[in-house]
Amino acid sequence: MTMAIDLENDIVLLTCASGKQCSHLIPLLYRRWRKLRLAVHSVQSERDLNSRYPEAEVVQGDIAKPEYRDQILAGATVVVYIAPAFHPQEAEIGYAMIEAARHEARNGAFKHFIYSSVLHPQLRKLMNHDCKRYVEEYLIESGLNYTILQPSHFLDMFPVETLLHQAEPVFRANFNPDTAFSFTILQDLAEAFAKVIEERDRHYLAEYMICSTRPTSYRDIVATLGHVTGTRISIVTQEFYETAERLQSLVSKDAGGCHHTTRDGIHRLQLYYDIYGIKGNPNVLEWLIGRKPMTVEEHFRKRVSIKEAD
Repeated sequence: MTMAIDLENDIVLLTCASGKQCSHLIPLLYRRWRKLRLAVHSVQSERDLNSRYPEAEVVQGDIAKPEYRDQILAGATVVVYIAPAFHPQEAEIGYAMIEAARHEARNGAFKHFIYSSVLHPQLRKLMNHDCKRYVEEYLIESGLNYTILQPSHFLDMFPVETLLHQAEPVFRANFNPDTAFSFTILQDLAEAFAKVIEERDRHYLAEYMICSTRPTSYRDIVATLGHVTGTRISIVTQEFYETAERLQSLVSKDAGGCHHTTRDGIHRLQLYYDIYGIKGNPNVLEWLIGRKPMTVEEHFRKRVSIKEAD
């Protein structure tokens, strides 16, 4: 039996709402859904989202605390759960979010737990993947109606704007530039999330691989950007610990430095990506969003045109 979607009264909760995954999703949901609840960690993120989306409910707090989890899930109909990146307690927080959702399902209007996982969570050498593998298992056994989306490496993180500002652009590769990855483009991911939210029970108990591209190397990515812009871009592979320090600074804002679990997870990721990359197939995403996912060239042309318009 299909469950009707109530755009006026159903509360859609997004966690890590100021992060990259929600940057393209919120515009697809805002105003269409009357009750959009955005959970953020920092006061600055709360201010930013309140300014950009004044009709949404923005709730600031620490998702590791049970009272905050209860607060953001109270009355919610659906959650898109995006975990804090490389959090040392990621698995435990995931379990706790699922338990809070189970409580809400028993006592409230909660219907659907949508989990943003990662492509190939069974890769145990990758600590961040392994955490999500455990959370997926917990969710599958929870009794909740769930959908798991498994995005890959985000092409949107490629530093197009930085490179185009350089007189002689040099791409500083974090890993072997000849290792292949299947990239996910955030606009494609956002459309997949929106489809799952709005079609709800059609996607119960499903797991979806979310790849926009077939395997392609960073060397080919750089060549594509060079082709789009008519620019010659050189490649330099950075030293291991230089890359590690930069990645740690991106995911950890603590004044005391990076937690050792986060540090270890990033080190393993670097080594794994250098050798294996992350590879997948875009067919499922094409079926889900009803169009072919963006190509690398299409994505770069869009970003370059936006930059030129600015």
